Amino acid sequence: MKSPELWFTEYQTRGLALSFRVKRTLEHFKSKFQDILVLETEEFGRMLVLDGCVMTTERDEFIYHEMLVHPSMMLHPSPRHVLIIGGGDGGALREVLRYKEVEKSIMVELDEEVVRISKQYLPSIASAFDDPRADVLFYDGAKFVRECNDGSFDIVIVDSTDPVGSAEVLFSKEFYSEIKRILRPNGIVVTQSESPFLHFEFLKKFHSMLKSIFLKVKLYTASVPTYPSGFWSFTIATDSPLSKTPFRKEPDGLKFFNSKMLNHIFILPNFLKDFE
Repeated sequence: MKSPELWFTEYQTRGLALSFRVKRTLEHFKSKFQDILVLETEEFGRMLVLDGCVMTTERDEFIYHEMLVHPSMMLHPSPRHVLIIGGGDGGALREVLRYKEVEKSIMVELDEEVVRISKQYLPSIASAFDDPRADVLFYDGAKFVRECNDGSFDIVIVDSTDPVGSAEVLFSKEFYSEIKRILRPNGIVVTQSESPFLHFEFLKKFHSMLKSIFLKVKLYTASVPTYPSGFWSFTIATDSPLSKTPFRKEPDGLKFFNSKMLNHIFILPNFLKDFE
């Protein structure tokens, strides 16, 4: 008798869901902070799911992680000290540490279990934790930022989950005001900023809030197949002019991003023109 098919469905909005055929469940448990699920899927390989939401997959993670990290790393004149808030799967850390200029990258992740499970089941993503330049702290990201000294970092990368629950503070005015304080001159903050197609009103408010803190706020987008609508956004904010040309070429081994794209990523479709 043939076994029934197993599917995982993420309910992305009240009226939209995305389903994946599952080969097997690799891990499923509740940590102190959230429900953690690791699946082996037919189309996207291994998949990390937190509280029912797809966080990353082996097949398309490179798009998200490269687009989150490399524009700011290439636009900063000297990215020596980089802070990552969240990012427990290790993908953002992996991309940051591709740059020889980086002397230290601190990653602050609330849930230690996300790092442990990523090392075990997603080693191609969680490949940089043993780099001597990496310092991984299991701590509240917003609290860590509040406790930092002024001018501690060149770049801050906010690799957070959606703005609900414990992650809601990572999209607040208070949080970004503190980030501005801990940035050095020429400092840049970059964050994932949800789907411009499904979360337009949120994005409009978030963009306006950042503009009340930073002199320059720039939106850019990429297609990430497993994220809601498949169309995702990222936002860079800084008090310094953004160079029109990169300070360095992209590292070897990238699958998606390249330096030529940097001239075009801030060109937005017409319905997002107000964010330019």
